[in-house]
Amino acid sequence: MILFFFPLIIFAQDFNSGGGEYNLYNNDKCLSNLDRIIISNEIKENLKLLSDKIILNKNQSISFIWPLRKDTSLSFNNYFGISNFVDQDTSLASILDYSCLNRSYDGHKGTDIFTWPFPWYLYDNDYVDVIAAEDGIIINKHDGHNDDHCPNTMGGTWNAVYIQHNDGSIAWYGHLKKNSLTSKIIGQSVSKGELLGKVASSGNSTGPHLHLEIYDSAWNLIDPFQGSCNNLNSISWWSSQQNYRQPVLNALLTHDSKPIHGCPGINEEPNMANDFIIGDTVFFAAYYSDRELGDSAHYRIISPNNIVWDSWIQLSSSTFNASWYYWQKLLPLNGPFGVWEFEIEFNSQLYTHKFQYQSPVLIEDKNNIVRKLVRISNILGKEVSEVSNRTLFYLYNDGTVEKKLIFNK
Repeated sequence: MILFFFPLIIFAQDFNSGGGEYNLYNNDKCLSNLDRIIISNEIKENLKLLSDKIILNKNQSISFIWPLRKDTSLSFNNYFGISNFVDQDTSLASILDYSCLNRSYDGHKGTDIFTWPFPWYLYDNDYVDVIAAEDGIIINKHDGHNDDHCPNTMGGTWNAVYIQHNDGSIAWYGHLKKNSLTSKIIGQSVSKGELLGKVASSGNSTGPHLHLEIYDSAWNLIDPFQGSCNNLNSISWWSSQQNYRQPVLNALLTHDSKPIHGCPGINEEPNMANDFIIGDTVFFAAYYSDRELGDSAHYRIISPNNIVWDSWIQLSSSTFNASWYYWQKLLPLNGPFGVWEFEIEFNSQLYTHKFQYQSPVLIEDKNNIVRKLVRISNILGKEVSEVSNRTLFYLYNDGTVEKKLIFNK
């Protein structure tokens, strides 16, 4: 009879950690000057054709709701951040946003709202809607163009919906997903909060985001955010304007491998997992938008018997539009097994993510004798997790050993 003795593990084993700023790479113009001229001319021609259908009230105030909405099935706490505001400084090579800072790029004429984390996972699953920020009439649409652009593939025409509001102002919703646009045609009305399309990366775009560009009835550019350096308009166009920086935890997740960020079909691999067994390495990760220099986050891993197994505090090294951090840990071989919790206190709020750490697998052999799987080893005798296309040895509590090779699991 072969006996295996596993040491009692009391403290967490922290093998590795990493993360930091998530680079968005979106500081290239969403539209060229020629693109804007073509779009503006199309809109003006459509408005002529719709002149008998549109009744404007230029005294009516505009009050935008947030133009994105997550699907109810998405479990993330938050799903977006802001990378660029309108550039208020019209001089070349000089940047100024509405709050007298430089969160924009030279000549930017809109607000860029990116999806995060794992924007391509969100894109693939249609998790983020673009909705009408205000009532209005569709006055132009572009659809049918590629929508999976990254830094090395950006360019071409975007998919977009253009809405005129009752006061004559116009909002451009750009970079939408191909064939996701509302079925309504030019000339039909939409209500505030109505679906216009899905967030994607069509046109000159480095990743999934919404470009929201607004003009008043006289075709003057509008920045919907009110601030000391907004030289375009004196009041906010939002029904409830959010703070310039709004630090928030977007997601608290567990992974079975290090999460990889990148482009679709090339790099991005979320590797999200909530079920683990003995020998699995767990990657604990937190994803933020607008995290600021020096702010603190307190992390805890709690076992099923409500005991804090590990805890640590992390300070942000800088201010980031988007950031992420991970910690690689091995849970105790002797349990306890059941539902564990990964939690964080951040900005006076408590967030919790639950995951399952399963007891050893019970296997019934051909003689109907139940055996308990104790350990999986490779040919060198090192304990490993089950993987495909590799010879592994399965050791059971009755002393037996099975050699297996699993294909394409």
